This record gives sequence, C-alpha cells and structure tokens, in this order.
Amino acid sequence: MSKEANLRLHRCCFTGQRPEKLNEPPEEVKQWLEEQIDQAVADGYTTFISGCAMGVDIWAGQIVLRKKKENAELHLIAATPWPGFASRWSEEWQRQYSELLKDADLAVNVCTHYHDAVFQQRNEWMVDRSNRVIAFFNGAPGGTRNTIDYAQAKGIEVVTNNPDPKGKPKKERKAKEEQPPELLYPENIITDIGIAAVFGKNEYVDLSPDQIAGLEHIMDMLPGKESAILRLRYQERQTLQACGDRFGFSRQRAQQVVSKAIKKLRNPSRTVFIRDGFEQAALSEMIKSAENMKNILRAQRKRYPLMTEEDVVKLVFQGMLGVGHLISSEKAALDRLHQEMCALEPDENEPLTEKVSPQWFRLNLRAAKAKGISEADIAYMLCQSAKKKPLNFTRQNVYNFCVKLDGSDRMKAAAEKVLEEGYLPSHSQQYREAYHPAYRVLHIAFRKLEQETES
Repeated sequence: MSKEANLRLHRCCFTGQRPEKLNEPPEEVKQWLEEQIDQAVADGYTTFISGCAMGVDIWAGQIVLRKKKENAELHLIAATPWPGFASRWSEEWQRQYSELLKDADLAVNVCTHYHDAVFQQRNEWMVDRSNRVIAFFNGAPGGTRNTIDYAQAKGIEVVTNNPDPKGKPKKERKAKEEQPPELLYPENIITDIGIAAVFGKNEYVDLSPDQIAGLEHIMDMLPGKESAILRLRYQERQTLQACGDRFGFSRQRAQQVVSKAIKKLRNPSRTVFIRDGFEQAALSEMIKSAENMKNILRAQRKRYPLMTEEDVVKLVFQGMLGVGHLISSEKAALDRLHQEMCALEPDENEPLTEKVSPQWFRLNLRAAKAKGISEADIAYMLCQSAKKKPLNFTRQNVYNFCVKLDGSDRMKAAAEKVLEEGYLPSHSQQYREAYHPAYRVLHIAFRKLEQETES
C-alpha cells in the first residue's frame, strides 16, 4: 500500500449546506456533527478536512479543533476553494473563517483564483484524499448532493443524516435517457432562442460567417458561467447532466442557467447582432456607445475636475479599445498587480467601480482591497476581459471622438499621439498628483460585481 493510500485510511472530510439552506437549527446540526466526529475518531480517523464554507464546514472544523486540545493525535486540514474565498461574508463569518485557517494544521488553496468549477474542484480534492465523507444533507440538489454522488461513485463511504430524504430511490432515469441537442450548432441555439425572434419568420436560415461572429459576440457578453455552459450545451452538444457535472451542480440547475442565458439572448438589442451580422450591428452599437460615452465623460469630469486633455484621451481610449493590448500573461498581470496593491492603502470611501463606456468599467484597487477582493480574482477578471471581443473601434475613432468633443490645439495634440500604433496614453501628471489613480479596466461581463457593490 502506498503512503498516500495509507494516509487516506485515516482521513475524513465534511460536506453540507450553508446555514440558510438547513432545515434544522444550528445547535442540532452541531450536535449531529460532533457525534459523527466522535464515531470517526473511534473508528481510527485522525485527520479531518474542512472545505471552510459557512455553516457545516466551519462548524465541523471548530469541533475538530476543540477536540484536538484533548487529543493531540487529531489534525485539521482547511481546504479553501481559492484565496479571498470569504471576502464578501459578514464580519462574524469572516472572523470564524480566519480563526479556522489560523488554527488548522494545514491550509490549502485548491485553486489559485475563482472560476466556474472551483467549488466542484475543492469538493473532489477533499473526497480524493479521504476514506469517509460526513455529509449533513437536506435532500436538495446542489454541491452537497454532487459531492455525495462523487464519493459514492468512487466507492468512498458516506455518512449522512439524510440518506434517503423522500423515502425512495433517487431519480436517475431522466438523466440517463436525456439526449444531447439533435440539431447542429448554430441551428440548435437559434432554434432555442426562437427563429422568429432572430429572423422575424419561422424558417431557419443558414448563418453567414458575420452572423456567426455576431452570435459569438452576444454569448461573450454574458457572464462567464452562462457563456461557458451555452458553449458546452450547443457547440459541444452536451447533455444538461454533463453541463451540470462540469460546473459542479445538478441537471436542474444547469437547465436554469441555460434558460436564463437564452432569455437574455432573446433581447432585441442582442438578436440584432445575429440578424444583421457583427459588422453592421457593431457599427450601430458603436454610434450608441459613443453617445453614451459623452454622458460618462461628463460624470468623470464632475468627479475629477482636474482632468486634462490627456486624461480625456485616456478615458476614451479605454472605453473604445478595451484592455486586450495590455495583457501578456495571467502570471505577469498578477505579478504587476501584486506589486501595485502591496503599496496601496485600502479606501472604503473610494467608489469600487466607475464606467468608462457601455462595454468597460474601472475597478478601483484601493476600494477592492478594502472589500477584500483578492489579487488573484482581479487578475483573472482582467485576463478574461482581455479575451472579450471589443466593438470595431479604431485609434482613428478615438482621435475623431476627442477632437469632436473639443477642437482645441491641446486636445488635437493629445489625441494625435494615439494615432501612432503601439502608443498607450497615460494620465497627466496633474491628474496623478491630485487623484493617485490605481485601477484595472474590466469587461462589462463582470457587471455582477458592479451591481453587487453598488446596490
């Protein structure tokens, strides 16, 4: 027997819902967990792995740490999904989380940054290193159910308070009988969006390359998980169960995500990209975007009255051309971000986000640091933003827009520099001294962050 296999014989991990999803009072849950931990110790288990989530994971870890004071042979591994995992929790839960990490024998970040499958990877990491899973389960589909299924499929023992919540076998027939989409891409997704909604008639028309580019563009505009699951479902023609398995949730949840994303794509402001093709629709969108930028620029000038022509050019450049030109690699982006954030003082009064155009917004780093948003998450969002397809603005568009706003010689001189390929505008010395800018420009696909923090 290998050393790792021998260690697994003495390891046990926990899984369970968050407090708001539990059907029992916390004290009853804790009592049940303590009974199972005592039984595990009696059965020879000495190392316990907590996934560090609110509720069952943290409570179980706390019980192990308390018992460890009386039994030095016990050990706790804290397996967090990614750095900054708990940054948006309440102050009390963050305190408990921090104490758990501090007192654990080993703290492991399973992933370096957030992505759509991060919780499933954390759960599989724990199960793969355990010989027993203690699961407090309310019977509902979700991460706990998926963890139990994964453990049972690998032959790992599962101890649960609720092995059969409805008194009958788990229904699996639908998932087994489910077929992938019969039609090929892109006809399958156009059919689900609604042929009439796209073309104004009930007959499918083969899409031109430019129309497919328009479809790709509106999928890119969706949040990462929705965009990725649509590609799995329609481009790779995966079943809903397979889509759910990839992201660590149930078939029903996968259906909900797909339906929500398809509903967004039915919006006329998006179907126009399919009907008219990317080039024509983007041109119309560019005109609207330029008009909207005037309002955004007015708001920026009000907030930063010492803006100069250089700063206007930089704002317009960011709003029209995005961030793809800045990214060489995720590691380089993270290293640079780490150096900058280490030197920053957190500032809760600074706005977290500021729009620079309908397609891009700034994430202010001092405010992000105050809210506990991790460097790895910011670098990840930045690199994903760099992959998004921007509208077809050019450097000439940047120049024309700025000169149309203000035809002064100083504005022309500032804007003319942008016409040189490879030139990147920077803030003026006056702006830097007055406002000390520290931010990253992100794609509006990450607008959920913006909405959450501005609500």
